[in-house]
Amino acid sequence: MDVVGWLLVVPLLGIGAMYLLPASRCPFVPPVVTALNIALMGVNVGVNGFAHGPSVSDSPWWSADGLSAVVTAITLVVGFTACVYSVRYIRGRTGPHAPAERPRNLAQERGYFTLLLVFYASLVAATIVQNVFFTWGAIELTALSSVLLVDWHQTRLTHEAAWKYLVIMISGGLLALFGLVTLAGSVDLPLMGATWTDLARVARHVPATALRVSFALILAGFGAKAGLVPFNFWLPDAHSQAPSPVSAMLSGIKLNCAMYGILRLQQVLHAGGQGGFADAALGTLGFLTVGMSALMTVAQTDVKRLLAYSSAENLGMVAIGFAFGPIGAIAGYLQMVNHAIIKSMLFYHSGELLHLSGSTDMRTMRGVTAVLPKTGRAWMLGMLAIAGAPPFGLFISEFLVVLAILRHGTPALAVVLLVFLLVLFASFLQRALQIGYGKPSRQVTASAAPVGESAGIVGPTALHLLLTFAFGTALPFVGLAFAHVMSNG
Repeated sequence: MDVVGWLLVVPLLGIGAMYLLPASRCPFVPPVVTALNIALMGVNVGVNGFAHGPSVSDSPWWSADGLSAVVTAITLVVGFTACVYSVRYIRGRTGPHAPAERPRNLAQERGYFTLLLVFYASLVAATIVQNVFFTWGAIELTALSSVLLVDWHQTRLTHEAAWKYLVIMISGGLLALFGLVTLAGSVDLPLMGATWTDLARVARHVPATALRVSFALILAGFGAKAGLVPFNFWLPDAHSQAPSPVSAMLSGIKLNCAMYGILRLQQVLHAGGQGGFADAALGTLGFLTVGMSALMTVAQTDVKRLLAYSSAENLGMVAIGFAFGPIGAIAGYLQMVNHAIIKSMLFYHSGELLHLSGSTDMRTMRGVTAVLPKTGRAWMLGMLAIAGAPPFGLFISEFLVVLAILRHGTPALAVVLLVFLLVLFASFLQRALQIGYGKPSRQVTASAAPVGESAGIVGPTALHLLLTFAFGTALPFVGLAFAHVMSNG
């Protein structure tokens, strides 16, 4: 088996280890598994380089082209930091500093970390398998494994959020399945043996109507999973009720995996001569999503719901980028990466804000920097980064999206998009100042001492901030150097 296949085998071995090791050791299995996978990905890149062809894998089972490699890399990095952060987060909820009504429960911890690894394994599988229907099945498994994590706190609100999440995920999955069956059934391909490479190869022989119908169904089905308007009403509830590390994985990884399914079909439509239809449909939903989500952030008082609507807005930006040519596609890749890095970090800190104030209501979180300086400053930087402020990476990707729209010859659309982004920037700046500075609220002052700022909290968030800062500062110079080399032959 090649290196890419081991990215899935290692998490499966980790799931087995959860029931062979003592329960007290189980929380450390996911960080080890995810660290090993990052090492394996590094080996794969070192051996094969970055591919631009159909695959750098010798196996017909695994895919590692440019799109797959980007989304898989996001999964590995965010999965690792989420697992590291989960150790401290879950022990804080069930350990010696937990509320009296929730004493430490080793069986409960084992269940959480086992589900976390199943969720992680399904996310990895969704982006590396070549088979079309295995990809669909893996994306469905991401929903089935994560719904129990959304409901981990076992309250009335988590039950409601989990059921809504499950119904939308299953409904979206059925629509996407109908789309795939319509496409694969229109040509002489075995339904269960079709790969993405096969579909792209025969797309020219698929009737235009079948291509358009299949893409519309898949855009609706996977669009629901990616949080695109009008299918995103599950997203604020699920993200706000899930444990913060799970919210980070839902926002930073799962939404990208659903978008991955859409982009795979977009590639097939381009190969079949229907790329204009796919781009127009994807771009339209992207603009609707950015506009509606930016406006919804203005009215939010719950910090995790605010971040959830921001996630939808960022996936809308990804959709717009991939709808506007090569420059837009580069912007889409960068938007995926930067959003995953920043948003997951903010969700980690939302967990600390929850522990600090006892609520996710932003009105109870004033003056965090005064009592927890590292948390408060990281929160401020993260909020500026997710709002698209320089010198962070999201500024570069959003600039490139606007540039791609202008090069397409539609300046009016660029102006509309800039207005939406300004609304979102103002909303996030106001919330950042409200939470970070000012006189500390009573809840923050009372809870600062027991919460503290351990390495398990500071480490993952510092890594994410460093990465997005690097994308915003080093990347432009790398791009200029690359352009100079290419222009000189």
